[in-house]
Amino acid sequence: MNELIQKVIGKDPTATLDARRIGSSAAEPLVRLTTNEDSVVRELALRCLIESGGDGLSRVFAGFLTDEYGSVRGAALAGINKYVDPSVLPQLVEAFDKSEDLPEMREQIALVMGRIDSTDVSILKHRYENEKDQLAKDGIIAALSKLGDQKARVHFAQELRGAKGDRLKRYLDYVDYIGQEWAARALAPVLHDKTPLLRIGIDGVPNLGPGQLRACDIAVNLIAKILKPQLKFQVDMKTAYTDAQLLEVKGLLEGMRRN
Repeated sequence: MNELIQKVIGKDPTATLDARRIGSSAAEPLVRLTTNEDSVVRELALRCLIESGGDGLSRVFAGFLTDEYGSVRGAALAGINKYVDPSVLPQLVEAFDKSEDLPEMREQIALVMGRIDSTDVSILKHRYENEKDQLAKDGIIAALSKLGDQKARVHFAQELRGAKGDRLKRYLDYVDYIGQEWAARALAPVLHDKTPLLRIGIDGVPNLGPGQLRACDIAVNLIAKILKPQLKFQVDMKTAYTDAQLLEVKGLLEGMRRN
């Protein structure tokens, strides 16, 4: 245990491996290190806690969502996403409101709130009405959609249909986050979009697969992941699908709509 603590203080990234091996008994001394004045030590302590596990960690991670250093906030977000718990909802609301200059944090905190089934949607709706930044607004809509708000779901599908470029990639990530049948069915228009969006390999080396996945390829992957349909081809998350394969998936969604 002392070796782990010394590694964290010494900013040795291999401390996370030790924390995983030791387990939850390492949590208490690691929590104490999260108050260290050095931001690198704070971040490493939080990342070690992600690996060690322990009781009440969601409250610890939530407390660092407003840290002055982005790397510490990032570690706190990773932790709260792994150990999210309804008890931290008041802390999440407070962190959202304190992140007035950080739209990306508001987006991410809203997404965490959307993963808590007991979240009162009025909390998010109120903040949506007062939100000026599009990124944060998108995150709130995704969270409300995951929580079952029908108006938000209609709005989400409309925005997904019109999204382009980086925003489309973000909305595809939101569909994965939502993970619900209606969201997968909303991907139908994207099956027509062959815009490259995600680099997965080396361009120009065919034996390694396509250098990039197109919007339509990502949509097929998500539809297969969420709906688990019986398709005539293999979905392997690294394929540029043929027009015939895209047509098969379009037919699947059309059949679901008719039913």
